[in-house]
Amino acid sequence: MKRFVNNEKGLTLLELLAAVTISFLIIGVMYNVFMSGIKTYQRIGIENELRSEADYMMTIVFNRLYEFAPDGIDTTTTTNTQLVFVNNKQKTIDTRVGLVEEQETETKSFSLALQNDQLLIDGQPISSDRLRIISNQSKLSYTCVRQEGNICRSGVVTMVLAVEDSTHDSPSSPLYIRPFTLKTEFGF
Repeated sequence: MKRFVNNEKGLTLLELLAAVTISFLIIGVMYNVFMSGIKTYQRIGIENELRSEADYMMTIVFNRLYEFAPDGIDTTTTTNTQLVFVNNKQKTIDTRVGLVEEQETETKSFSLALQNDQLLIDGQPISSDRLRIISNQSKLSYTCVRQEGNICRSGVVTMVLAVEDSTHDSPSSPLYIRPFTLKTEFGF
């Protein structure tokens, strides 16, 4: 150590260039690691937002179905991109005897559809602008267990939604997130 302190010659140009080059290499590696960490953090944040928006969208669907209380699915108007739920029965109590009876009522309908990369309830979009549903990879279907005429009274509904971020949908984007699929099944 004393040798460098007492040396009045200083550093040679070669030693100075080597020190600067090594410093730049270390700083460059640190910068790349830091930027990679920031991009990964942003991608994870975007993916979590998309999942939250998709969960919120499905909550809206389930709440509307719960409010509507369907009696079945109309098999004549239901397709792979649209489910039409119907409500055409009402339970009444005969107070004289105490029996519960079902009576036919005016048919009301509730539609759930995939159209133009959006999920629609009765023609109104419920998906946000940021969340894009990939229509050709998504589908709405049902399996009927008990059918009466053209109405399936009980069964299982399957919803498969392929979603992606509409603002970063290009694979060349640094914040690109591959589309992911959400599958939900419920009985009616």
